[in-house]
Amino acid sequence: MKPALWRKLLTLLFAIALLAAACAPDEHDAVSEPEADDDETAEVHTDEADAVETDAEPEETDEPEPADEPEPADEPAPEDEPAPEPISDPADLGEFNDYVPGEPDATLLPVDSEVLIDQLPNGLTYYLRSNDSPGKSIMMHLVVNAGAVLDPDGAEGAAHFLEHMMFNGTERFSKNELLQVLRDFGTDFGPDLNAYTSPDETVYILDFKLDHPGAIGLGFTVLSEWASAATLLPADVDAERGIVLDEYRLRDESASGRISNFLDAIYYSGTVYEGMLIGGSEESNLSMTAQDLRDFYDTWYRPDNMAVVVVGDLPVSEMETLVEHYFAELAPRTPTAPPQPDRSAFIADFVDEPVTDVVTHPDHGPIYISLDWQLPAWPAGTVGGERLRFMENLIADMLDIRLDAAFRAGQLSQATEPHFSAFPAARGLRLYGTNYQGPDLNQATTDYISVVHGAAHFGFTQAEFDQAVSAIRTALEFQLESEETRQDREFSFGYAAHFLSGADISSTEARVARLSALLDSYSVGELTAHLRWLLEIAPPLVVSIGPDPADVPTAEELRAAVDAAIPLAPPEAQEAIDTLMARPDPAAPTAERSLGLFDEAYEWSFPNGATVVFVPSDIAAGEVNVVAESLGGWSSLSVGDSALVRHAVGAVASSGVGDATATQLDEYLATTTARVSPFIGQYSEGFSGAAGADDLEALFALMHLYVTEPRITEVAVNEQIQAMQTRLANAETFPQWISELALLDALYQGSPWYQFIATQDQIDATAGESLLGLYQTRLSDVDDLLVAVVGDIDRAAVADLAARYIGTLPAGPDDTFTDHNPGFPAEVQRITIPVEADSGAAGLDIVFGAPTELTTRNLVLADVASAVIDDLLIGRVREQLGDTYSVGASVSPDDATGRWTARISATGPSEGLEASHAAIIETVAELIANGPTDRDLQQAISVTRDNYVLESNSAIINPLLRRHHADDGNVGTPEQRRAVLEQITAVEVQEHIALWFNLDNRIEVFRSEQ
Repeated sequence: MKPALWRKLLTLLFAIALLAAACAPDEHDAVSEPEADDDETAEVHTDEADAVETDAEPEETDEPEPADEPEPADEPAPEDEPAPEPISDPADLGEFNDYVPGEPDATLLPVDSEVLIDQLPNGLTYYLRSNDSPGKSIMMHLVVNAGAVLDPDGAEGAAHFLEHMMFNGTERFSKNELLQVLRDFGTDFGPDLNAYTSPDETVYILDFKLDHPGAIGLGFTVLSEWASAATLLPADVDAERGIVLDEYRLRDESASGRISNFLDAIYYSGTVYEGMLIGGSEESNLSMTAQDLRDFYDTWYRPDNMAVVVVGDLPVSEMETLVEHYFAELAPRTPTAPPQPDRSAFIADFVDEPVTDVVTHPDHGPIYISLDWQLPAWPAGTVGGERLRFMENLIADMLDIRLDAAFRAGQLSQATEPHFSAFPAARGLRLYGTNYQGPDLNQATTDYISVVHGAAHFGFTQAEFDQAVSAIRTALEFQLESEETRQDREFSFGYAAHFLSGADISSTEARVARLSALLDSYSVGELTAHLRWLLEIAPPLVVSIGPDPADVPTAEELRAAVDAAIPLAPPEAQEAIDTLMARPDPAAPTAERSLGLFDEAYEWSFPNGATVVFVPSDIAAGEVNVVAESLGGWSSLSVGDSALVRHAVGAVASSGVGDATATQLDEYLATTTARVSPFIGQYSEGFSGAAGADDLEALFALMHLYVTEPRITEVAVNEQIQAMQTRLANAETFPQWISELALLDALYQGSPWYQFIATQDQIDATAGESLLGLYQTRLSDVDDLLVAVVGDIDRAAVADLAARYIGTLPAGPDDTFTDHNPGFPAEVQRITIPVEADSGAAGLDIVFGAPTELTTRNLVLADVASAVIDDLLIGRVREQLGDTYSVGASVSPDDATGRWTARISATGPSEGLEASHAAIIETVAELIANGPTDRDLQQAISVTRDNYVLESNSAIINPLLRRHHADDGNVGTPEQRRAVLEQITAVEVQEHIALWFNLDNRIEVFRSEQ
């Protein structure tokens, strides 16, 4: 269950909260616009800081021999094809000219003294830490050092299948009893919430609030049972098989899954991961037996191959007593464990020639290139391994800076902004990587490689080094400032990684000091030399991706593009800026007052109509979050503009501001923690951002300039045109997009106001002037702007910044949003979207709608009703029918108009959708007729209560923004919700389920084989 990939994929499948930059940053509709990844090429890349896996890309090519003087050509070059200038000698790197990294220092990294690490006599390792953030909670992991790489031949997918079976019964808990008792204690259950399997490990996760009596004992009991007492009954294996197969279809048979697996096969070639399939194959999942799983369980789930991690608001001594009590008697069920595969550096058989290939799928809309380079798997937990990994991450940052500058200077012919990063494909496999799109992908490939090789040939510049180092130092300083509020989750996942691979778990103070010293030790020459060495040992892996082989470059064309690359000198550096703007004189507020919503909340109103609300918060030490929202959105624009606003915002956001180019702005922001993103949603527009307390002025200045001096460059326009083309292609080929757009069309009854994909005519007519005009129509002045500032900063500082940068924004005419929604359609509609049998796209969505008053009580009832239905559907559709991997319900308020929507979604094979549909309808009908049982209600309240805690500043910001639409008593603060939650009755839940899930008034969309 690749966590990063699955969260993206399932979000796309169910289209819940998908409006991102096209919507205000508050709670969103249950039915929303389809959304791709930020780069519009929804693949699988994550940064190396992310956990388990992904894909990415980088590369290399033969360097032409330098020549002092070119030999004369036989014929003069045509005037329109000037002869290429000769390439100069590589930059002289002095002591690093013959660089090869030495054997890394094997000294282990230090460990934070605040964590207790020990072993029981049976070999089980435990990590224990007392932590009071978020407080009154505890997170527990059972970490098994066994993942898909250990699957036996013929039983591919055994580690993953076994993970499923852990929730199907132990000696103490039957299948249904285990799930129900976890929900009694407030633990939510669902895909990827409680466990994951990666190439190298399987991890089980429990998260409890300590106000549940007996929660601690239950948590330790369940982990102990998972470690030693899984029943693995043949009947239970057969019952779970359909669920595993549905997950396999979703992940591996979908267009994205097939492309991901194709890339993995290239990455894994020559490594210990070659041939590995985390989810197995259809054949292996169909043939998997209880004995196969028992063999894997007994072999690898043994105390000396596992760790227990406990982090939370308990004394360590109490945690240790519980570990000893519940785990000391565990014994291995086999004499010895087989040896683990070697994942150390240089295990990969690095290719000696560029790899070029093609992968296509008719359901995959975007056309792009995946470009990667293999990296050595330096040991993560050693002094030498850390130095080399950190160096390679710094090189990636510097290449990202070089590529951005080349893109903006016209040296890259791709249409999408370049990105470059290091990422792990598995514990023992790292790569550099990127994706890019453009009208000529062969030329784009040559250009990209030329820039990368140019950095190695001509050398990095001191400015690139300084910018990358400044950004890292800023991040390190922010880590120090926020250390006191590091939450349980961050610690617990870090300790799991330490057990598995020796990942760094030193104190933040020690880590920052150590990494800062490493930054001081690097030089431009050493970094350039290391890049040269990497490109010499690891040629590029280049894959063209699209819907049809005729639409993408061939492998031969890609190889020619690679061979055509020549080192490209860096573009001319731009003059650095030392400030964004002159500080405006402050505007005096017309009114100011304290607010009772949160402790020490304060509000200022200004003559231009803007209001700033500040709430001090120490949830995240040293951090301040800001969201500014004004009513209007694209509902106040013209028909068809709803498809264009996201691109107008995107173009502005990547063009710089005022007199600062995008490159200058990036360089300036590298020294700060300030980040701001504009947005235009359906009913509102504004900005969202965050900064460290010391950098809040930079955030406010940037927001001010996005209003007063936005700009759009030709490069940014071309990038957005490519994004439009990608979305249009997705809308025509990707089954989930086709399904979602059909649902939206039915929901809004074909209204032309609700257009989410630009037409080809709109794309052809797109220009910088039109996009800037669209942006400025909504974001060039203020009238009812509400700015929520929440974080760890003094009120006086916020007051001064608000007066200077918000109070001085130009005032505009009063306006608000327009409700174009024709209302929820009457009766029952069914829409069928045909999908291929092997597309992995089958599933169903049912959407309901009802007008509802925005009150705290209704917000709470929506959460409780969703939790009740969720639990029943998991039991009846997933567990009883046994062929649905994911099923769930949601109720989403529309704060602006009071048109609330509810949604139920389920995956599954085409032949099982009618049965799933019948079970869903029957479950809802029973709830409407009889209401929830006492246990169902109490479980839902328990799960909901655990969500009403202040774990992030967004829990404060969202209620503040809701003041646009409700009085202060009904904005749904966590405190308001907790108070109401204890008063909720079964009758209220029954009535509201009948309101929100009206079976006589619904839209159904089936994606099924015809």
